[in-house]
Amino acid sequence: MSKASAPGKLILFGEHFVVYGLPAIATAIEARTTVGVEKADKYSLEDNRPETPGYKTEKYGQQLDSIKRIFKAMRINPDKTPVKIALGGNLMAASGIGASAASCSAIAAALNDYFGLGLDKETLNGIAYEGEKGYHGVPSGIDNSCSTFGGFIWFKKDQANNTITPLGLQLSLSIVIGNTGITSNTTKIVGEVKQQKEANPEKFNVIFDIYSSLVNDARAAIEKKDLDGIGKLMNKNHGLLREIGVSCKEIEELVDIALKNGALGAKLTGTGRGGLVIALVNEEDARKVATAFERAGYRAEMTKIGAEGVRVE
Repeated sequence: MSKASAPGKLILFGEHFVVYGLPAIATAIEARTTVGVEKADKYSLEDNRPETPGYKTEKYGQQLDSIKRIFKAMRINPDKTPVKIALGGNLMAASGIGASAASCSAIAAALNDYFGLGLDKETLNGIAYEGEKGYHGVPSGIDNSCSTFGGFIWFKKDQANNTITPLGLQLSLSIVIGNTGITSNTTKIVGEVKQQKEANPEKFNVIFDIYSSLVNDARAAIEKKDLDGIGKLMNKNHGLLREIGVSCKEIEELVDIALKNGALGAKLTGTGRGGLVIALVNEEDARKVATAFERAGYRAEMTKIGAEGVRVE
């Protein structure tokens, strides 16, 4: 058997904007998806990841398409060389946390090890991107890059060549994740945002200009380890996401709870209209914010960010 694992991710800045070529900042989190690959008489898939209720059922067809794409990219024929793929780990299968990317990166790494292909991380990242197409249609590439390379990443999508710059920071930030319990459909929501942009380009151009300045300020704040500055910019980023219509009442409730209980900043992360909210906190306030989320009926998780990327176990 070959085993590999990859971390989930959180987008600190740049959801939706990254699709249009603007920079984003993402980070790997401590929680990981594990993948085991072993010989079998017939190809099979076993998914034992913890989940937001209904997530794996809703994403099942996309998951099958994703793995098919990974096999194709790696030139593996599961009919001729059948394997069993088993997914597990402590990363919640939920919208906004890079669950699909973590599985794609870990599957690619485990298959690479099992078949002795000798592929490097750059190549594995490209394969994970192909797998992400099964979930997201035209993915930004940020999720798989974060799961593969880990740490903090400055990411900019380009038609010719994506810019992936590890920031190389030894920075440990405490984050509380609030889960709305709603599974988002990324392809649908990204498509609807695109329609809005086409219908009102002037509004979006103004928002894009504001965001472009904001994300550069955020990078500087992260590099200076200015937690208050990072928090304030997270709040501004969330306001822009609200303006383009990807928030919802559950997200707004979680953001409000976080800020009222001492969070330095809070925003949706990922697709929006469900999924997750992240709150940047001082370590001593993490439990207070998590408890407040739970009292309001939401799942909460305390974590650290800046974790290692994909690895063979």
